[in-house]
Amino acid sequence: MNTKVLSLLKKIIYNKRKLHRTTLCSVVFFVFMLLYTSVVKGQINVSGGKTAAVLAQKLAGPGVTILNPVLKCPIQANGLFTVVSSNLGLDSGIVLSTGRAASILGVPGVNGPSSELASFDNGVAGDPDLDILAGRPTLDACKLEFDVVPVGDTVSIDYVFSSEEYMSAVCSNWNDAFAFFISGPGISGKDNMALVPGTTIPVTINSINNGIPGSSGSLANCTSMGPGSPFTAYYKDNSAGTTLTHKGLTTVLTAMHAVSACDTYHFKIVIADGGNAKYDSGVFLEAGSLKTGIYRVNALAVPVYDSLAPVCIKGCLPGHFRITNSKPSSQPQVIRYSTTGSAVSGVDYVPLADSVTMPAYGTYVDIPVYGLPTPLNGPKTIQMVMFAPTYCRNSSNIEDSAVITIYDTIHLSVSPADTVICGGDSVQMRVNGDNIYTYSWTPATAISDKNAKQPIVFPNVNTSYTVTAYMPGTTCPFKAAKANFIIKQTPSVNLLGDTMVCYNTTFQLSPVVFPSNAYYSYQWVGPAAFSSTVQNPQLSAVGAVNTGDYTITVTNDTNGCKASDFIALTVNVPDTPYIVSPQFYCLDNPAAPLIAEGRNLRWYMPDNSVSAHSPVPPVSAETEYIYHVSEVVDNCESPAVAILVKVEKCCDGNIFIPSAFTPNSDGLNDRFRPREDFSYNLKNMWIFNRWGQIIYSGNQGSWDGNFGNTPADPGTYFYRMIFGCILGGSVEKTGNITLIR
Repeated sequence: MNTKVLSLLKKIIYNKRKLHRTTLCSVVFFVFMLLYTSVVKGQINVSGGKTAAVLAQKLAGPGVTILNPVLKCPIQANGLFTVVSSNLGLDSGIVLSTGRAASILGVPGVNGPSSELASFDNGVAGDPDLDILAGRPTLDACKLEFDVVPVGDTVSIDYVFSSEEYMSAVCSNWNDAFAFFISGPGISGKDNMALVPGTTIPVTINSINNGIPGSSGSLANCTSMGPGSPFTAYYKDNSAGTTLTHKGLTTVLTAMHAVSACDTYHFKIVIADGGNAKYDSGVFLEAGSLKTGIYRVNALAVPVYDSLAPVCIKGCLPGHFRITNSKPSSQPQVIRYSTTGSAVSGVDYVPLADSVTMPAYGTYVDIPVYGLPTPLNGPKTIQMVMFAPTYCRNSSNIEDSAVITIYDTIHLSVSPADTVICGGDSVQMRVNGDNIYTYSWTPATAISDKNAKQPIVFPNVNTSYTVTAYMPGTTCPFKAAKANFIIKQTPSVNLLGDTMVCYNTTFQLSPVVFPSNAYYSYQWVGPAAFSSTVQNPQLSAVGAVNTGDYTITVTNDTNGCKASDFIALTVNVPDTPYIVSPQFYCLDNPAAPLIAEGRNLRWYMPDNSVSAHSPVPPVSAETEYIYHVSEVVDNCESPAVAILVKVEKCCDGNIFIPSAFTPNSDGLNDRFRPREDFSYNLKNMWIFNRWGQIIYSGNQGSWDGNFGNTPADPGTYFYRMIFGCILGGSVEKTGNITLIR
């Protein structure tokens, strides 16, 4: 809704005490009309309050001339409509209503759900002609009248009738109706063109509906309209509609009547409420659908190709104009025409006559166009301008026109014609020929599409391509052209397939380049900014950063031809062992092997010797050692990690370690806890299960019997403890403990 109009209305209401009542009513009505004559943005848009001339000319279609339009209809009851999306069945036209035209779309005209009510009393009289059709007095009439001069012998118009009376008032006495009255030469009085198809029954609420009487209806009121009534096939239920407020509507119907060409006929399009002014009805009339039986000319597509534009090919394929008649006549009819366009009669095509006879009861006649062979001069056009068989006052004598394109006899050339390239290079071929032809290339190797007009070729050996242009199913001769490709000596390079190497090993990139009797330059690129210009570069002590694609480009130094290949390299880096460092040993005490967790461990001693077994450090001197350990998986060795070993002087005090404990929260022996005298302090403690898995480590001095946050299973566990001595050094204790629950 227009915000300026709303603002004006608010100011009027606010200041209503300052206005005379008559003035206030006039201004409010003016604002109301602004709202209902504005263009509504929605799925159906209505622009209301139009003149008779605008409405009548909106209906005018081919072959008719409209004169003397007169409108007798409240300003809010008529308008133009356009459809964005709806179940209406029409795209645009005019709308006439017994209430507000915009209310058909909701209140105040926005696309309306059918749940809204369209019921407005315009306060105007009905129409006496509709009183007869409705079977009772009518009210709120809206009528548009005008004269029509047709050039043919029939007139017709397409429309949809809708109403808020549907559902509740079906088969009742409230029978809203409308009509297309026609009068004139050969017609006695007035005939109603708005009839149920194939009958003489007028279109009303009671003649077209869903066949179910409403709350105030009786089926007899519908069947009395005539044989076959009510006609449900022409009805659409809109009770759940979102773009029309009216509860029901008809399908798209056509009103038709026979006329005499060039005579003047009077049209009266009228709609009114039947019985009372409640519950509106409306009629939508399609733009440009008021037309007469007329002739048309079309250029036919090439029969072989239904989708091909109408063409003629000189010397081999004729074109065709087809003149059609929408209503066959009982008498032969001479149709006159003329030709124009860039094509020259007698030069580009065989001269045509200036008329053709449509046979009696015929619906079409064809006129062939034969092209004449000429030197190549490009496409030309021939336009046929057809004149109306009947020429009426105030109407144009030109009825229709159509165009055919005349092409030269098949010709073509190809570029590049002779080319020297490197093997595998791609070249865009370009054919100089008309797009209407079919093309075929041989050989069909190293080409993107053997049937394309402009394919891409990428030969590796000397190749002669031939392209042929033709039109299958016609007498047109085929044409051919060649393109020769000479291949310069081009290197080929091959690398090993995807390869995996072990961490900290050496890998050499070794391409195989052919032919060998040439001079080449090399360029390598790879991960971690790798770059090299030697043929066989070597990667030393590879690590994870070396994983990726290594690409080599080989260039023939003589002619610049190139070739490339790549190898995907994966470096296998096993996980490092899990270790504890430092590890403490007591001077001159029995020593245990070093501890590390992993598979296939490999130990490196301080003297650089290597062992597969866990070493036992010497403890004869107070000193430190550094050992290294790695893990070997799938013959690949992980990075080695260092273990610091400290040999220290240890005390000989008393240490008590219990052999069992019961973590049952009874306050007695709930934790596994060693007891040492003042000369020791616990530095670290490890608890292992039977598989050697560490389930606890720490220096808190006790274990609560849990593995993480879960109680450990009852059974035997193993411990290792390191105690520091007040005098220096440390003592290691190992053994087992029983967990009892």
